[in-house]
Amino acid sequence: MKTNSLSTTELDKLVICRKCATLHKKTVLTRKTKAICTTCHSTLYRKHEDLLNKSLALSITTLIFFITANLFPIVTIDLSGSISDISLTSVFLTMIEKQFYFAGLLCAFVIFLLPFLLIVNFITLLLFMKFKINERAVKKMLVVLSTLLPWNMVEIFLISILVAMVKLIGYAEIHFGISFWALVLFVLIDMYMIKNISMIALWGLKERVYES
Repeated sequence: MKTNSLSTTELDKLVICRKCATLHKKTVLTRKTKAICTTCHSTLYRKHEDLLNKSLALSITTLIFFITANLFPIVTIDLSGSISDISLTSVFLTMIEKQFYFAGLLCAFVIFLLPFLLIVNFITLLLFMKFKINERAVKKMLVVLSTLLPWNMVEIFLISILVAMVKLIGYAEIHFGISFWALVLFVLIDMYMIKNISMIALWGLKERVYES
């Protein structure tokens, strides 16, 4: 009994919908257009102009905001004269000090280590592609990026902060620090990149860069 199998080259010409798993053939898009799934009508990928430089600029910007968000207090809480500064690092360090080791380490991974790894990985692979070096490393970094992205939950942490602040408004005076606004901008740019720069587009960029 014969079975039909596709070569790696043939598989590279196919794209699968992330929502309904429908398989499609890749098509060349014109300017400012996008490919739509024929089954669920979700966006498969978009046509990007100057994807490499725009992605690199956005990723460096997110790194600057991320560093700023970790350097200064997010909020300062004045509760009947008792003033407390809360920073990103103090969140998980306090948990560890209170012997909530698992929660503290998980929080450190979600709000600090994972976002940092994603940003550094993204910037590094873009720089490698910009200078057309080490294609093998770029492939590995793209695989790592696609593996880590589903665990990116910084926006959920930001929402948690906002909910907690709303509950404290009636009991304490709250002052938002520079790190809070840096965190907000970081999350907004991060959400924009996740929505508009797909892994399919990055793999396509890699193919164009190293085949040219």
